Amino acid sequence: MLSWFELILFVRQRTDLAKVLYDSKYYIVIKFLKVQVYQKSSIIRLRMCLLLLFSGLIFGLAHAQDLKLVDSLKLAFKKADARQRFEIQFALFREYRTSDQDIALGYARKALDQAMENADSLNIVKATHAVGHIFKNQSKYREAIRDYEYALAISKRNVQRNATFASQIKFLLNSLALAHTSNGSYDEALKYNFESLKIREAEGRALDVSVALNNIGLLYEAMGDNENALSYYYKSYQVKLDSGVFHDLDRSLINIGTMLNSVGKYNAGEEKLKEAFAILDSLKWPDILAQANQTLGTSVMKQDKFTEAEFYYKKSLLFYQKAGLMENVASLLNSMATLRYTQNRMDEALYYLNSSQETATKKLTLENYLLYAKIYSDKGDFKQASHYQDLYIQLNKEIFSGDLIKNIARIHSNYEERKNLSTIAEKDQILALNDQSILQQRRLNWMLIAVILLTSALVIVIFRNYQKIKTVNLALASAKRIIEVQNRLLDRQVQEKTKELIDANEELTKVNDELDNFIYKTSHDIRGPLASLKGMVNLAIMDVQDDKALGYLSKLDLTAEKLNKVLTRLLIVNRINHAELKPEPVSFENIIHEILTLEIKKGVPDKIRVEFEVAHDIQLISDKEMVRLVLENLIDNAIKFYNESERVESFVKILVESEDGTVVARVMDNGVGIAKMNRDKIFQMFVRASERSETGGIGLYLAKLATEKLGGDINLVSTDEKYTEFIVRFPHDLHAIIAKRKEEKHKQDLDKEHVVEQLNPAKSA
Repeated sequence: MLSWFELILFVRQRTDLAKVLYDSKYYIVIKFLKVQVYQKSSIIRLRMCLLLLFSGLIFGLAHAQDLKLVDSLKLAFKKADARQRFEIQFALFREYRTSDQDIALGYARKALDQAMENADSLNIVKATHAVGHIFKNQSKYREAIRDYEYALAISKRNVQRNATFASQIKFLLNSLALAHTSNGSYDEALKYNFESLKIREAEGRALDVSVALNNIGLLYEAMGDNENALSYYYKSYQVKLDSGVFHDLDRSLINIGTMLNSVGKYNAGEEKLKEAFAILDSLKWPDILAQANQTLGTSVMKQDKFTEAEFYYKKSLLFYQKAGLMENVASLLNSMATLRYTQNRMDEALYYLNSSQETATKKLTLENYLLYAKIYSDKGDFKQASHYQDLYIQLNKEIFSGDLIKNIARIHSNYEERKNLSTIAEKDQILALNDQSILQQRRLNWMLIAVILLTSALVIVIFRNYQKIKTVNLALASAKRIIEVQNRLLDRQVQEKTKELIDANEELTKVNDELDNFIYKTSHDIRGPLASLKGMVNLAIMDVQDDKALGYLSKLDLTAEKLNKVLTRLLIVNRINHAELKPEPVSFENIIHEILTLEIKKGVPDKIRVEFEVAHDIQLISDKEMVRLVLENLIDNAIKFYNESERVESFVKILVESEDGTVVARVMDNGVGIAKMNRDKIFQMFVRASERSETGGIGLYLAKLATEKLGGDINLVSTDEKYTEFIVRFPHDLHAIIAKRKEEKHKQDLDKEHVVEQLNPAKSA
């Protein structure tokens, strides 16, 4: 029976109080639990009236704000122009899409008509997508797919002209994949899912990638491949955790909990669902709350906690119906039927199954048929049990046909050649389903033989079905053996190539270390004789009186000083390569003041104007010495190569600000500039962009080397005014870079050990 609280909650969440009907003998809660019919007494009739009045008041208060917004939109529509009318109609669609699907569909179609009238391709795509969204919620999958494909074709035609269509393409691919999944066309769904995943991986946005992985998990769940579904749900969840993305984290936990239930890990599933409830915003996402309650109900039901399961299922049904998600309502009714079957309440179980079938997807229909067969078998009605068993087998073959398997294998091959045999797991699941069907058919055959021995016609039909299933099973087994052989050969080739790459990387690392040591030792060895040479030159300058000789000695001293600077820079290269990073808060203002003070001591020409600006909200955790080294070389380079022309007012501008999650330092000057032919090589060692360079082309190389050591990047651009600008991006927190490098190093070591063990099993043993 419904509690008073549940009934009040139901009335609050309906947009039409007429959903609660009242007659002379019974009161019935329609579309909540059709099986619940309560006989009235005079006291109950009085309580019911008071309840409806009280619930109506609550409903009015809860929805007053929404109605006010809707009224404002309708009032604004009268004075709006053509473009504004589309926006208003589309906004009204969004307001109604979670409360009244029919009204929402009406506004979506009006918005589409307005977009057509305006000849606005982008709005046509949005409105068509909205119409398809309502059709999908109403379980009209073919209509939804038709609209999605129409909008996708428009977006692909216009994406080169307007980049805004790119985001629409991603959304439409997701919608198409979900619609095909619900419609049972899994190969098409997989194709659209992988197309969406490719785009999102190329863009590199963690949230988008996690959404695509989650949708692939939904597809495998619909196919009954619970292990693969759980794997993709975990991948989606891990991408969010690794990237610090918390959007829809509750939905990921719910999906993982659902699959843990499916593989029999009910306690683990219950724990994941409790984690989801802890972070779930139930007011903002009632559909996710409904899914969480349904999954939690299944977890506790499998632990024989039937009262708790029924409580969670009823709460879930309230939210699904409020949002108009009929596909989810059908799934929930199947769960209620399973609960009643477990409680041995067969008539109620059949009632829920019949209600579920009204809007069930193909996959859910398959589950319903199997439950029908179990119920009628337990009731002793073997004729009906046989009928639903035949329907199950026929639909199972229709969904998981041979063409579907071939298409899935082809789609996997196109997506990733290196793993073109990854469909084995999916086929194993299909084989398992077929094996299960055969086993159930055999059991049913024995029961039918015992009950109706003389019904030879029925036996012939069953035998023919069995032969067909066996033929498909043998074909799948043969395909599996071929794929396994090819998979082993491909894995062996990949491992051998990986081993070669590991060996080459180790050799390269060894050569780099030797070169680094050579530069370090050579620089030290040369600096001693060089210091002696400078000393003798200085003594000679004091003693020699001949002007010509003094000129030669001065040039020799200047050359020795330049060589000393080059050796010093080479030693800095060694220091950068072997430096142990020390993350700490960095003050850009202090560093820039110190660098400019040093430049003034070295001598800054009077005609150069140096300006700098540091944003007040800069927070950087990095290695202070490395940051200073980067800025010192860039600023020194800008001052050194100033424009000597009297007609040019030379300047150097330094700007530090936050941008796209990083700290960006810009050093701009209007000096002599860098020729276009030198820009691709400007950050290489010993590359000189001007004859005025005194360090042999090492300064910019040091800046790039130190930037990469900090996990950042440095680029050279030419502004619209033909100024030279260096842009350096520092990650906000160096701790994360260091941790990631350690993790990558550890993973490389593990991969190397794994490859060696695979190629040399005897040694590893």
